[in-house]
Formats: sequence, structure tokens, C-alpha cells
Amino acid sequence: MPPLIGGATNMHPEAPGNLRRAGGEYQEQPVGDARKRAPRNSGTIGLFIVQDHNRIYEDDLFYGAIVGAIISQCGERGYQTLVTILDVSDATPLLRLYEQKSIDAGLLISWSDVQGIVDQVSRAGFVIGVLNQNNVSQSATVLPAPYLDNRKSAYEATRYLLDLGHRDVAIITGPTGQPCSSERLAGFLDAALGQGVEVPDSRIWCGDFTEQAGAAAAIHWLEADDLPAAVFCSNDLMAYGLLKVLRQQQVAVPERLSVVGFDDLIISRYTCPPLTTMSIPRTEMAAYVTNRLIHQLENPEEAYPLPVFRAKLMVRESCRAVRVPDFV
Repeated sequence: MPPLIGGATNMHPEAPGNLRRAGGEYQEQPVGDARKRAPRNSGTIGLFIVQDHNRIYEDDLFYGAIVGAIISQCGERGYQTLVTILDVSDATPLLRLYEQKSIDAGLLISWSDVQGIVDQVSRAGFVIGVLNQNNVSQSATVLPAPYLDNRKSAYEATRYLLDLGHRDVAIITGPTGQPCSSERLAGFLDAALGQGVEVPDSRIWCGDFTEQAGAAAAIHWLEADDLPAAVFCSNDLMAYGLLKVLRQQQVAVPERLSVVGFDDLIISRYTCPPLTTMSIPRTEMAAYVTNRLIHQLENPEEAYPLPVFRAKLMVRESCRAVRVPDFV
């Protein structure tokens, strides 16, 4: 796919122009020490969509608004954006663009581990950032990346179910080894155990962020005649798979089972029933990491604030109260 150049500030309707001051809890952090940059001469930020055989970006629902927000924010800061596809196994085309001074800095979008690419770019002395902290081992304090408080966000999702009176709550987790998966599981357990609600192993289903994982959890619980009363899905795609199987088996949602997702993909407004979910502030996070990347490029010795982003509960129609809770 040939690279595309974008510089307009209205490239995407979900990327408002006032995102520079994305909110959160601010804390000054060092930018980094050893990185040296080539003099700016292109006025271009590279946006690299990193793909592998397991994840094809063209079918993705999560990153579309993020791409638009990055292009808009770069335009507001006086930079063009070069958008291209990069194979996760080969960083050579990316390094060539840096060496040819075609780009001043780069941002990586991926569902895969990109720490190897980040290491190669950093060793070469160039500025690089990522859109998903889960895909690198470096901390967001040293690498330009937005930080989402997954644990607190998952806690709030689970507490919502508990506040509705549910006691038999379950979780469908993300893949083992991804920090956001363990953080969301921890938040789920914080909420449940904090209210004296026991969570047996049968109520923790290990998923992988796909619709198939949500469907598999539903089939397992149905075949065992052991449906929980409420399920927190660690992302919306798994919630879609869960809802599909429940609908096929004529299990009423929310009358029989309440469901909460995580992401707030656009389809979540149109599922049957519309999905209650945790909305990740994707465009704000994209604007933040773009501004931080440009700040590091232009002011490499100066610290930049690190906001803590949190997902917001979007209440729709996939949950119901069962009784007044007896705890506060």
C-alpha cells in the first residue's frame, strides 16, 4: 500500500480540534536522556500501521477514530502525516524513511508486540511513540504512549453490575500476557472481593479479545447449565460474540443476564440490545500522544506531563437491576 500524506485538520469527524488539553491526573515525568534527534527538515510525522498475519487492520473497529485524531492534531501543530503499512517482522522501510529524512518522528499503531521495532528506532537515535502501551515493555514515562488506567476502569464497570444487585458475576478476560488483560481482571476482582462477592474459577473465562472468545464462553456456560447473572467482557468484541450466542439460544438480555463491555466501539450502540460499555477516550489519547511526540521532537530536554486516562461508563440497555444492593 503506498503511503498517504494528510495535513488537514478536519480529516475525521470524531477528532475535534480542541483535544490538545486531554484531561486526567497530571504528573511531571522525564522525557528521556539518551535519545538524539536529527534536525527537523521534513515537517512530517510518520503513522505506521503495523500488521501481522494474526491481525488485519482493514477490519479493525478500534483504531479508525485514532487515525483521524492523529492526522488532525498533526495538522494543527503544522505537521503533515505520512500513513503507511509496516510488517511487524521488518522495520527496514521505517528506518529508511528516518534516514532519508522523509519523517521527523513516528507513531506505531498495532495489535502486536512492537518492542523490537521501538528498540531498533531508538538505537538509531530517532523519536518514536506508540498508541497502545500494551504492545511494548517500556513504561509510558519514558516512551511517548498514552496511559489508560485499566484497573480502575474495570473496577467501575464491575461495581456498576454489583450496584445493580448482581452477586453471580463473571469476567471474560483478554489474552494472557497482555498487561491490560491482567489489569482489567484485577479491577474486576477488586470490585467483587471488595464487596464480599466470591469469584470461583468457573467465573473467570480466559479470552483473547475476539468475538469467538465471547461465543466460546457463552457456549461453555450454557452447556454446563451454569450461566452467571452478569458478565463483564474485557472488550466489546467478546461481548458481541457472547450476545450472539445468547440470542441464538433465546437467552434474554438483560432479563436473564446482564452484560458490560469495554471499548465503546461504534457498533455497541446498535447491538441487540445496545451494549452498556466502558468508553475509552481514544481521540483524547491520540491527541495526547501526538502532542507529546512533537514536544519530544522539538524540546528533547523538557519534561512532559503524563495524564492518567480512564474509561467512562456508557449506560445503554444490556443491564438491569435485580434488587436494591445491601451494601454501600
